[in-house]
Amino acid sequence: MLNLFGSKKTSEQELITEALSELLEGGKLLLSFQAERKDQALNIDIFGEDEGLLKTKKGKLLLAIQIYLSQVAYKNYPDEKIRISIDSNGFWKEQEEKLLSLTDRLIEKALSSNKPIAFKQALSPFQRRLIHEKVSGNTGVRSQSYGSGVYKKLKLIPDTFRNDKE
Repeated sequence: MLNLFGSKKTSEQELITEALSELLEGGKLLLSFQAERKDQALNIDIFGEDEGLLKTKKGKLLLAIQIYLSQVAYKNYPDEKIRISIDSNGFWKEQEEKLLSLTDRLIEKALSSNKPIAFKQALSPFQRRLIHEKVSGNTGVRSQSYGSGVYKKLKLIPDTFRNDKE
């Protein structure tokens, strides 16, 4: 078994791919993966018979694997700035497109009603950043996160909306 939190005996990529292999084997998942290193990023695409499991609950298992592998990398290479990205056949790109489409509809609704509109679901930091970036492009609304924890709610507030209770 790999000593994931031990000494630096392999390269970052070898350590991460070995950790992922052990994780998938230990979970008895029928999955394979391809890893590609680009500068300070390691992009991993997971595919196979059990990939549907990775995508349930809006990809929380994919995200958990990414967080786990990022921790393995950080513990073994704390001075390196490797960014690990885990995907499964374009799942995150598809989710991003759906989120941006929903954001467009909610921007229109906020502008037409001149009232704040909240997303129903709590969003991950990545999702919130996408929305914040989208509305920062002079859309007539601003975005505001609220709540505690990693997953927070977000609302879109028209620039013309004024409320002391905001």
